[in-house]
Amino acid sequence: MHAPRTFPLTSHLLLLTRANMARTHSSSSLSTAFLLISPILLLVLLTTPPSFAYTPPLNKGIEIRVCQDKDCLLDGSKETLALLRSMTPSSIDNDNDDPNKRITIAPCACLGPCGSGPTVDFRKDGIRLKDTREGRDNYFLFREIDSPKAVVDMLAIADVNVLPSSSSSEDEVMSTRQWYELDRNSRITLQRILYALVALPLLNARLNGTWDVIGDATVPNSYYAIAGGVFVASQFMGTSQKSNSMEG
Repeated sequence: MHAPRTFPLTSHLLLLTRANMARTHSSSSLSTAFLLISPILLLVLLTTPPSFAYTPPLNKGIEIRVCQDKDCLLDGSKETLALLRSMTPSSIDNDNDDPNKRITIAPCACLGPCGSGPTVDFRKDGIRLKDTREGRDNYFLFREIDSPKAVVDMLAIADVNVLPSSSSSEDEVMSTRQWYELDRNSRITLQRILYALVALPLLNARLNGTWDVIGDATVPNSYYAIAGGVFVASQFMGTSQKSNSMEG
């Protein structure tokens, strides 16, 4: 009789598989904890929206974009847009013939720092300007543009003089946000805290060998169901950028 043929590569892979299985069975508690929490960390990373949305420039000259999504509207961005249009000239140095000196004011979608609005994206020749007002830490987005003074200070950074107007303290932009209307960044923080409050007890149960134990009974897959239910429910907390959009 002929001896059975052997395949070195297959044998090698089989040995590696057995070695990995043995290593898995003898893994430490730390490895088990890592394996359990890795999917949670991955989900957090995948569901975390970008902090700042990129919007391409419209043209040369000055571009002013005012966020008109839900959080900023609660903070008065509609009034800020009207205030900017009433105080800002149509061009730099009143040169309406040069398209590179135009001043364009337009609404835009969510810019990122929700809860610090009204938020404005301010660019000169396609380059985003820094907010160099005192205490603003050189942000690349202008936050809390909620008064004539804030408009004047912002435009001065680009050497733009406001139109003569009767703007006064009565033109202050008032927020209509109620105490229970949390901004999107706060909702994201609460969502992450919720994940931690669910993940830590589940991790403790896994390490202590009490997985799927409810009271005195063991209910198969119950903890997976709890984790899945919490994750699905958390998606209705309004943390995505689309949920903050007026089109969402």
